[in-house]
Amino acid sequence: MRKTFKIIMALFAIIVIIVVAFGAVILFDVAAYAATGSQTLTPTGTSIGKAIVIYDPGLSGTAKGVADKIAVDLQAKSYTVTVAGVKSSAASTTTGYNIIVIGGPVYAGGLASSAKGAVESLVLKHDQGAKIGVFGSGSGATSPEDIAQIRQSIPERSDETLQNIIVVKIGSSEDLNIRAKDFVNQLVT
Repeated sequence: MRKTFKIIMALFAIIVIIVVAFGAVILFDVAAYAATGSQTLTPTGTSIGKAIVIYDPGLSGTAKGVADKIAVDLQAKSYTVTVAGVKSSAASTTTGYNIIVIGGPVYAGGLASSAKGAVESLVLKHDQGAKIGVFGSGSGATSPEDIAQIRQSIPERSDETLQNIIVVKIGSSEDLNIRAKDFVNQLVT
């Protein structure tokens, strides 16, 4: 009986350690620290402007896939697009861009901390007239509550441009191609 109790307690301790470790990975947004790369996509014809898509890949990498799809759609609209991980040197400034997109995974209803930090710091330094989009990726379909929680990641200012930021959540059960294309169409109009 005593041996069985010890085995049960050991298993319980292992489960607690795993849960705490997983929570720490999400809380400290460890995946963002691997997002140090960047690449530039050039349109086949003449470029009509510059866009940057800054992403936090998240634990599953889904947000990177969303960022890549948004970048390809912007490239198809004749923009020269820089796709940059949130910790890359290319993501350190948003000046000189016509379109700025920042996004990442949604954990517990809110944007991942590194993506939220990028929104808070970089969006405040944007060029006047730049169109700004923020995306979140997560499980399930998008609801108005999801959009409201992502919008809370955006700093409040009286600047009219910041009031018109386009916010979208692309859920895992939704068609990425359609949702990304709709998001890009909103940004370029």
